[in-house]
Amino acid sequence: MNLIPLIIIFICAFALQYLLTFIQMKSFNEHYRRLRKQGRVAIGKINGALHAGAIAMFSIDSEGVIMEGSYMQGVTVFARFKELKGFEGEDVAVLTMEQCRQMGLAKPISKAVVEASSNYNILMSGGVIPEKPAPLTQAFNFITGKKKTVS
Repeated sequence: MNLIPLIIIFICAFALQYLLTFIQMKSFNEHYRRLRKQGRVAIGKINGALHAGAIAMFSIDSEGVIMEGSYMQGVTVFARFKELKGFEGEDVAVLTMEQCRQMGLAKPISKAVVEASSNYNILMSGGVIPEKPAPLTQAFNFITGKKKTVS
């Protein structure tokens, strides 16, 4: 059996995935830059290995009051940023899951909003935001029986 066509298809698929990821990262950078021009930016992200992940970003003033918000939710590289309305004038430090539920936000977006609030609180108190392991690392640690370590 000739493997060359299969290898070519694999390389093309990899290149397409890389290109689409590059386009999505460019979109993230554009939205971040636009929000950053208004002031500081609070960001929360929820990774989705087998379900939709989400990123929430808020432009905040020097007092931590939200001026504008954006979110991206999806499983694929085709997800794009959308406006996140309803939080304008709110204090980013006190956002709750209940507020998100009342606004009818999807669960991943709600978690990202609450994480943005948590990240803001950690940074304002002088702390460091812990980096969560990637889904593949989590799976490997689960299989090998290693304990969860977040530094």
